[in-house]
Amino acid sequence: MSGHLLEIRNLRTAFAIAGGVVRAVRGIDIFADKGEFLGVVGESGCGKSVTMLSVMRLLSENASVKADLLSFDGMDLLRQSPKKMRMLLGDKIGMIFQDPMTNLDPLYTIGNQIMEPLKLHRKMTSREARKRAVEMLDLVGISSPEQRLKQYPHEFSGGMRQRVMIAIAMSCNPKLLIADEPTTALDVTIQAQILELMKDMQDKFATATLLITHDLGVIASTCSRVIVMYGGLIMESGSTEDIFYRPEHPYTIGLLSSISDVGDTGRKKLTPIPGSPPDLMNPPAGCPFTARCDSAMRICAKARPQMTETGPGSGHGAACWLSEAGAATGKAGRG
Repeated sequence: MSGHLLEIRNLRTAFAIAGGVVRAVRGIDIFADKGEFLGVVGESGCGKSVTMLSVMRLLSENASVKADLLSFDGMDLLRQSPKKMRMLLGDKIGMIFQDPMTNLDPLYTIGNQIMEPLKLHRKMTSREARKRAVEMLDLVGISSPEQRLKQYPHEFSGGMRQRVMIAIAMSCNPKLLIADEPTTALDVTIQAQILELMKDMQDKFATATLLITHDLGVIASTCSRVIVMYGGLIMESGSTEDIFYRPEHPYTIGLLSSISDVGDTGRKKLTPIPGSPPDLMNPPAGCPFTARCDSAMRICAKARPQMTETGPGSGHGAACWLSEAGAATGKAGRG
């Protein structure tokens, strides 16, 4: 049995479409422990959201999900019935989606939507669920919660709707919270408030949080550990300090070169990564970053490198032939 709250080994998720099969996730390993704030970062289409939807079994019927291990709190998620998964979601596993307006039902009041999982999972009476809903709205910083319970999603701002999503996701005190781009399209002030709120909730309930984003700035301000994905694979993983100050994989280095530093006065030249992500209907045999990598060697196109730790027990590793050859030393800085 896994010692981690969540453990994923060799996850493969594919979608059958008219033109063939899209191999969205191609064999990845992830774990998360109780109380941990883990970031999953990468470009759009890299597989990060599909990975978490695979965990929750929320993919469309044309999806195929396979794994050597998909364990949550000692349970094999691949063996759970749809009914059992519905009972887990919203109870032991909470989810914050990136667009609250499309995930909040416009026909029901905010109060009804917070109270529903409490009645279903905690068997609360309407009075008890209402009291808890008021407490949750107050906890996420929404004023006049008793009056707000009677309102509908369109009567809330974008930032307030996201706070409502957090209140719903955290209402049953889940052991695992998955937040998929929770601050997309929010201004920077509201973004900072939402992230601070998520951290406060994590501290209060000891919830493991998986933050999915393409924004490295968000990762830097919240996460203790980071996974970098590209082309349906994990390119690098390690502590936030390792990823930002000792990156090993050329893709991670490219991502860091394309964002500005904190306090940057505009003097630093930002360097975008040239080219486009690989076609996952016909994924490359080797490293998926080969075509965009200035350091690519012939072996990179022919064989996929394995994740290699930078040092024994370091917890920092990269899937790169340069790292395996020990040639990344001196090339991982952000000059």
